[in-house]
Amino acid sequence: MKSDEMSLYRKRYNDMMMESDEFFREFSEMDDGVYSEGAITKKNKELMGLAISVTTRCNECILYHLDGSIQEGANKAEIIEAIKIGVIAGGSITFPNARFAFEMMNERK
Repeated sequence: MKSDEMSLYRKRYNDMMMESDEFFREFSEMDDGVYSEGAITKKNKELMGLAISVTTRCNECILYHLDGSIQEGANKAEIIEAIKIGVIAGGSITFPNARFAFEMMNERK
């Protein structure tokens, strides 16, 4: 699945989930609040989210936080460092997800 298709899929089903139950809307609002500008910049939170997504091996999350990082002005070196932190935390099993992150980064930039 290409990155644009994955993003549309995510939005479509997130919308469906939020329409079906209040829990999903509330969780989404909480997530948005946590990732908003605060004591830590939104860019750094997105980079943290990217590292966590690599560690937890969630490709959909990798794309989401990669896009957020790019939108907040993260440069290639910052994005690569975040990916490296995820790999260090998760070990060699995260290499496929790191490869996915690089593929999406090349597609997005």
